[in-house]
Amino acid sequence: MQEPENLLDSDDVVEVRREAVERLKGVISDDSIGLLLKAMKDVSWRVRKTAVDILLDDYPIEAYINGLIDLLYIDDNAGARNSAIETLIKLDKKTTLFLIEAFNTQNRDVRKFIIDVLGEFRDRRSLPLMLEALKDEDDNVRASAVEHLGKIGEPAVVNALIEILESGDLWTSYPAADALGRIGDRKAIPSLIKALSTKTLREPVLKALGRFSVPETLKNIVPLLEESSKTIQEEAVRTIKSFYHNGVKEELIVEEMKKISGDRIIDILVAHAWSAKPEVRISAILLLGLMRDERALAPLLELSLEEDLAEDVKRALVFIGKDKPEVILPLFDTVSPYQQRFICEVAGELASPVFYDIFEGLIKDDDGHVRALAALGISTTGDLRAIELLKKLLSDEYEDVQEAAVSALSGLFSSANPDLSGKAGLSPDDLIKMIGSRNPVLRKNAILVLGKLGAVAAVSALGFALKDDNIKVRHAVVKALSMIRSDESIRYLTLALTDENADIRVSAALSFGLIKRKGIAESLVLLLTDADDAVRVAAVKALGELGDKTVVRRLIKLLSDPNGFVVASTMESLSRIGGETSKNELAGMLSSHDNEIRRTAIKALAPFNDVENIILPYLNDPDWATRMAAVEVLGARVSARGGSVRVELERLLDKEEDSVVRKAVEECLDV
Repeated sequence: MQEPENLLDSDDVVEVRREAVERLKGVISDDSIGLLLKAMKDVSWRVRKTAVDILLDDYPIEAYINGLIDLLYIDDNAGARNSAIETLIKLDKKTTLFLIEAFNTQNRDVRKFIIDVLGEFRDRRSLPLMLEALKDEDDNVRASAVEHLGKIGEPAVVNALIEILESGDLWTSYPAADALGRIGDRKAIPSLIKALSTKTLREPVLKALGRFSVPETLKNIVPLLEESSKTIQEEAVRTIKSFYHNGVKEELIVEEMKKISGDRIIDILVAHAWSAKPEVRISAILLLGLMRDERALAPLLELSLEEDLAEDVKRALVFIGKDKPEVILPLFDTVSPYQQRFICEVAGELASPVFYDIFEGLIKDDDGHVRALAALGISTTGDLRAIELLKKLLSDEYEDVQEAAVSALSGLFSSANPDLSGKAGLSPDDLIKMIGSRNPVLRKNAILVLGKLGAVAAVSALGFALKDDNIKVRHAVVKALSMIRSDESIRYLTLALTDENADIRVSAALSFGLIKRKGIAESLVLLLTDADDAVRVAAVKALGELGDKTVVRRLIKLLSDPNGFVVASTMESLSRIGGETSKNELAGMLSSHDNEIRRTAIKALAPFNDVENIILPYLNDPDWATRMAAVEVLGARVSARGGSVRVELERLLDKEEDSVVRKAVEECLDV
């Protein structure tokens, strides 16, 4: 015992003290318990933790519980107290009876620590003590007991908390209201409503009533929207919002708000919609939507200019326009291009025929964003007159407008009106004819519509378009064929793998990776020797997605490719495919002098078993990012107690200087 005791007094070297504690493992004696408890006072968390682990592993609780409790009395060593508290919590309900006995002390801090620990267990055996602590002479002990009683949920607890709430002791009434809300026993509601008359309790009581969300209590909450305290007004807004989110019918909420506040309610909610507190603003905007009052339209439109509120405002306007979409029409009369676009989105979500005429006009707007949104919006009306307008937009000067027209046409054709073929100027034949247009933009977008429609009848025409002299058109063909996914379309996609343009070969290869059709790996393997780096990368990625183990040997050859991106992509694909051969080859890449290659190899080894010893040395790599990669992979494999991975991560934490790596290690070790 003398040598470990002497080593524990080594002031300068943490590792010496930790190893001294390690020597006590398996040495079962009263002296070793004393040294372990002494080690729990050490300034290093590693030394303290090692001592705790040995106590937990080697000794019955009776052997050291009193020593742990004694540590709670040390007021000048927070580390010792915290280690004792954490150990007691780990021991869970095994310590309950010991802590109940230890509560009989004059030290108020220790009494609070004991209540806090017992509160974590939710052990019914501690209930009498918790109830007794409600009458403790120390305010903090009483408040802590109230807080933890809220976690137990026993009927006796509810009665005691109600008694505290009604006692007038503000120090404990405040947490009592919160605890009653969390427990959820409805017999507390009358007392909570009564407590609303005490101004200092209104905030926690409102939160508690919001958790209950009993419709009948709305009449007690809504009047507080006009309370003199702004804080209480805001809490009332949040509470009413929680009623809606907890399933109370919007009609009941609206009826109560109108009954209490009358016409003033809109002004009240608009004022809170401009609050400095985000949650209050969002709650007020939601309630404005529920009110479905046209007077809220203009203020909401103004609020839409604030980017972080736009989605909430949009939902509110959709609420208002759901039953009467025509009330949204006047909002289009704005000079702000941003608001014009915003209202287009709202109208598009409402999907009502009343917007057809206005969308028809906006399709000709000078603002390309407005034209795009109008195209998407007009398709939601289901009006077939939109087809000719949308066809014209396939040749628009702006690409985002073209994309919107493609989506709108395919949606109008296939979803809203699946039987349009041969009607209203749009059918696969009409689109196929467009492929022969002199305008490459029109050819490209007609092809994309055919792809979105899954037009199998158009595959031959699309295959012919693979010879188009415009690269964007050929890109569109590849995309369309990959969406159709018939046997014939896949045969044409295979031809695209030999296109003279590298970008087309890349697109075709990546498409095969998404399709994941059996039997296409051999076609992709041919691209592994392509002269273009990007094509080789695409082929490698696609093969990785396919997961075909027969191509592993072919991929391994690319680990010596002169292009680093090809090598990195190959490692990632080998990682996806898996297998012992892939694992061994990836391990071999760890010896690379290239930092990026080493980092990628470490991450690629993550899915494999038994790689800890391979990766552990890289916790000491001179490159911080490589150490970080090793921490990320090993961190997922760290055991709760002990093990070589944990030990090495703890050693790294003691010496790591990079803040990013240090933080990652701390998260892995949960310190």
